[in-house]
Amino acid sequence: MVKWVRVLLVEDGKAPAVCELPNNLKALELTVRGYLEMIEIYRSGCVIIYNGINKFAEKPVTRAEIKGTFIIARVNPPDLASLSVQDIEILSKVYR
Repeated sequence: MVKWVRVLLVEDGKAPAVCELPNNLKALELTVRGYLEMIEIYRSGCVIIYNGINKFAEKPVTRAEIKGTFIIARVNPPDLASLSVQDIEILSKVYR
């Protein structure tokens, strides 16, 4: 397991930002401010990690559907992996 992962951090009122986070449960929980839930998105191998207060029955379509701060990362089962440059370019536009 890698110690750090490059992800997109999406906060309310801000454009998605590339950041590196420690690849551990506590760091992810602190970032989304709560219990973690994960849902796959349309980009193969990528997921949104969000505060699990509001669970989704299906994939969220827009940023507006996800309340609060969330993280977009790549998954290399069973671990998180860094987003590629191409992932960042595409997902930054989608979740702007």
